[in-house]
Amino acid sequence: MTSQLSGIAGAATAGADPLTQLLSGPRRLGGIYQLDYKSATVITDDFVKHSVGGVAKNSFLLAAATVPTRETNAPLDEDEIILLRVRGTARLPNEAELVATRLAAIRDADVRDKRPDDVVDNLTSSQIQLSAFDCEVLGTFYSDMVGRRPFVQWGADLDNVYAGARYFVYAPSPEALSFIASYPRQTEDEILRDVNPRLINLGVVRFSSTRRRATAAVMDSVPVQVRVTDFISKKTAVLGMTRVGKSNTNKTICTAVFEYAARTHTKIGQLVFDPQGEYANVNDQDKTGLRLLGQGADLVRIYKMSPDPAEPQEFPLGVSFYDTNEFPTVWGLIQDSLADMGSSYANAFKTAAVLDPERADYANGPAGEGEYWNAVSDAQRGKLAFYALLSKAGFQAPRTGFSTIFKMNSNIRGLLTADLPDLLRPVNQRQGLYAVDSPAAARQVVAWLSLRIGEIVSGRIPERYVGLDLGSWQNCDPFMAILAVYDATVGTAVLNRIRTLVDFHDPNSEGDLADRVWDDLVEGRLVIADLSVGSDQVVKIISERLVFRLIENANRRFRANELNVPIQIVVEEAHNLFDREKAGKSSVQNDPWVRLAKEAAKYEIGLVYATQEVTSVDKRILSNTSNWIVAHLNSDVETRELSHYYDFAVFADDLRRSEDRGYARVKTFSGKYIVPVQIAKFDHGMINRARVAAGLQPIELNA
Repeated sequence: MTSQLSGIAGAATAGADPLTQLLSGPRRLGGIYQLDYKSATVITDDFVKHSVGGVAKNSFLLAAATVPTRETNAPLDEDEIILLRVRGTARLPNEAELVATRLAAIRDADVRDKRPDDVVDNLTSSQIQLSAFDCEVLGTFYSDMVGRRPFVQWGADLDNVYAGARYFVYAPSPEALSFIASYPRQTEDEILRDVNPRLINLGVVRFSSTRRRATAAVMDSVPVQVRVTDFISKKTAVLGMTRVGKSNTNKTICTAVFEYAARTHTKIGQLVFDPQGEYANVNDQDKTGLRLLGQGADLVRIYKMSPDPAEPQEFPLGVSFYDTNEFPTVWGLIQDSLADMGSSYANAFKTAAVLDPERADYANGPAGEGEYWNAVSDAQRGKLAFYALLSKAGFQAPRTGFSTIFKMNSNIRGLLTADLPDLLRPVNQRQGLYAVDSPAAARQVVAWLSLRIGEIVSGRIPERYVGLDLGSWQNCDPFMAILAVYDATVGTAVLNRIRTLVDFHDPNSEGDLADRVWDDLVEGRLVIADLSVGSDQVVKIISERLVFRLIENANRRFRANELNVPIQIVVEEAHNLFDREKAGKSSVQNDPWVRLAKEAAKYEIGLVYATQEVTSVDKRILSNTSNWIVAHLNSDVETRELSHYYDFAVFADDLRRSEDRGYARVKTFSGKYIVPVQIAKFDHGMINRARVAAGLQPIELNA
């Protein structure tokens, strides 16, 4: 990361005219013979193209009205430079004659077994080497004054068109190309505030997959610098097929944000959803890892299934489904997992009133008081059945700390304890309140009640249970709705779906995961949620609930007029978390990713999402995306969707054709146009620079 301006941008801060310096050391390519507000036709020849190191498709060219004999020293006639982008070749007015001449030269050379140059005169040779490029007019660089300093201003069009013969066209020098690719290195506001932005080297300019001529012309290492703040509190799309460098880009951004926060003494929380565990660990590919940004748990925390107790950075990702204090969270997870199930018994289960009732929902007076306590009793019995169901579904019991209370009359209790002695613990015998202190005990109680209710329903009651009154249990809707799933008398679909959540159960976890993560982010920590273990359903539920809770907490702070907490959310393999079926159809309120796109800016919450499938992303997210880093996509379905945004349609064919790793087309929030970039390789040097910024010692890796 760098914050010092140099070169052309630095010249402006020193009071020099940076616009003239854009043509310092240019390589003259040719001239414009046709110009309008959108396009330009540039005429040149083969010798010049070779001398400037070749002209790749989509490369940048500069056009300026200059004095032909003093191009690099004289002031610009119009005090402006037009930026062009090569789209392809163009036909010359005498193209037919040139083709005929070339054809004749090739025919003669073939007959004589010589090179075409050897069979034509010098004048004809010069003529047949003429060619033209069709270029898009991207806009205009022109001189301005900001804070009494020269400033290169940008306009995304032309405000006048002269006859094309006035303009000369140049291939920019390495320094000028870096200025163009990195524009603006300093904004007008930053000049007025006398602030140098924090910049990172995102990579180097790369116009084509073939780099032979760029290397020969020493144009293969021109740096592209972007401001870190473009990626903070903004939406960023990192698009491309597998193994083209999406994770590399995300790690670079995360490290840069971490370093920026350390250097500016700003708390910026980062939450990374890591589906493969490559962010949470030091891997062979990178020979380093984001976890090394911290030391202990002060700066980096990793939430994972089965964390290593010896690793201070690692914490449990799951929640204990038997933690009665977290029952609302657990019940919410169950509800989310069953959202698409619509059978009558599934609906009865989902709507069971097992959450503690609110006293304010009932009328005042004795009648309302009685209704409230009946609802409390029903909820307690429903929870008893629920914990028994979890035990049956295979959720591991905690060693200690579990207890659930319910009401049971003396008639039932006497018969149950005769069959199952020492199972119930009295809590308040006068009120008939008892407890079980393990999930296994809850399962035994529910199994016994289930057998007795089945006997009553069938009319085949053993003699010893004649007179047993289970009416209050049979009339308890929450208990019976859950008992139907426990017994699986109407199907096992709900039970089997609940079993898929067992990966998210950690019997040793304490407290709500979402609250713990929120606290970490408020403290400016880098949080990595290792989702490499667990079903797709669990991963989706975890991520959505975390995002919903973060938005709710941020909204609460916003409404309380408290300062926002800058947060970055990074979603790797986003096509696995974004719901393709829901894309474009869901309401803002029930889709956390759309809520992020629509609401997060005012809370200063940023989103970086990496995916292979542009079509899997809701258009409301795409439309609110500020930064685009796009590598190889193999489908015209995906590139057509991408083509709706900025002018990525220009790059659609090349994106499908080129599979080079790290070769991307980049449009940033501050950037004015798309720049082809070879993304820098994430390495341990980035980690150590960020560690030093955070006050930590550099760390050496074992070979």
